[in-house]
Amino acid sequence: MTVLRRSILILDDDPDFLRLLGLWLESEGHDVFASSDPVTGVARLRSRIPDLIISDLRMPVIDGMGILEEAQRLDPDLPVILLTAHGSIPNAVEAMRGNAFGYLSKPFSSEELQDLVKAALSQRQASQETRTLRATLRAQAGQLVLHRSPAMAALVDELARIAGSSASVFLSGESGAGKERIARAIHAASPRAERPFVAVNCGAIPAELAESELFGHVKGSFTGAAHDAPGLVRSADGGTLFLDEIADLPLALQVKLLRVLQEGTLRPVGASREISVDVRVISATHQDIHNLTASGEFREDLYYRLHVIPLRVPSLCERPEDIPLLAQHFLDRESGRLGRGIQGFSPEALDKLVQRPWPGNVRELENAITYAAAVTEKGWVAADAIPDAGRQGGQSALPPLQDAKTAFERAYLENLLRATGGNISRAARIAGRHRTDLYKLMRKHGLAPQLFKGNDDSESD
Repeated sequence: MTVLRRSILILDDDPDFLRLLGLWLESEGHDVFASSDPVTGVARLRSRIPDLIISDLRMPVIDGMGILEEAQRLDPDLPVILLTAHGSIPNAVEAMRGNAFGYLSKPFSSEELQDLVKAALSQRQASQETRTLRATLRAQAGQLVLHRSPAMAALVDELARIAGSSASVFLSGESGAGKERIARAIHAASPRAERPFVAVNCGAIPAELAESELFGHVKGSFTGAAHDAPGLVRSADGGTLFLDEIADLPLALQVKLLRVLQEGTLRPVGASREISVDVRVISATHQDIHNLTASGEFREDLYYRLHVIPLRVPSLCERPEDIPLLAQHFLDRESGRLGRGIQGFSPEALDKLVQRPWPGNVRELENAITYAAAVTEKGWVAADAIPDAGRQGGQSALPPLQDAKTAFERAYLENLLRATGGNISRAARIAGRHRTDLYKLMRKHGLAPQLFKGNDDSESD
């Protein structure tokens, strides 16, 4: 690491030694501010923080430990080297407990000083680069996680700290709290950001298809396997794999996932050899994973592999400061989609939003704002446009949009297959989809055409 020209503040009540110290440091190309008065030195420190402080330990009015404490208060990453003509073990222990970077006993050589200064400035440069990187990562994560609350600000700071790692992350929190959004923010702020982010809902994959969907298969490995398929895990190679509702993953597949985490390899269904894969796994659940592990419903060894960096996503009721920001974001999106000039919320509507407990969290808030935008033509959203808790415009509580789409899709397929007696060709023509698309949808919902044969007079294929 290249050490740039740096500023150094030196304090010593011996003017002759101070002058010698300054000459040594200036000869190495550093900018030096020297003072034999610690009060003047502290004033200089408060007005312009240097890259390094070198201070005598014993000085009148303000001693070296006082200088160290002030430096730590102003900038915890600022290195301080303490000097004394009265070197002793107690002095050294006290200095290091105070987080001094180093300690030198007089007399010392210029080489000893230069070695310690070089190490201190290298650490200073590294800490400044890390601080800049974290600010960048925090900004990137913050763009995906809208927030004003202290609870979410703390979480975003944590995301910035762990984004550069490849360690597994385990997200806990209530359903609808935004765990996938957090996972996407970690990915966006990581070195893997240019590679795929693949989200998998482990509870939505039919058990009999889960192994093939996750780990892939080779052509001919089972009926309907007309070609090789990489699987979702390999689709995330080089990037991030988000396993939502990980607690729903069947025990048999937990073993294969464990191998991916331990060895970085997997074996597709029907394959004869292992394939290398590089993914960072972020998993999430709203269930109590500790109880599931204790009861044997979830493998303990896999739990420890996934639970390297645990993060809890706070529920919306824990961060009421975020409600107006999120609500306006959803409203702007829906207003633009509908082509309406809806400007915002009336004070009464905003108060109603903030006072709600939101048991469905951000997902429930999003649904409520979608409804409010649909019944507001323009101007401001009135309080009566906000559906009451548990009700949407006089109707019973609506499910999340994705859940409703999934339920409709399955019901449509069942009715379609029942009407055609399981004849895939006829069903595909009616649905306006290719046969392969229809097979894919059937696999998604765990439906087989054989279940519907005989319900129609047509000859099924």
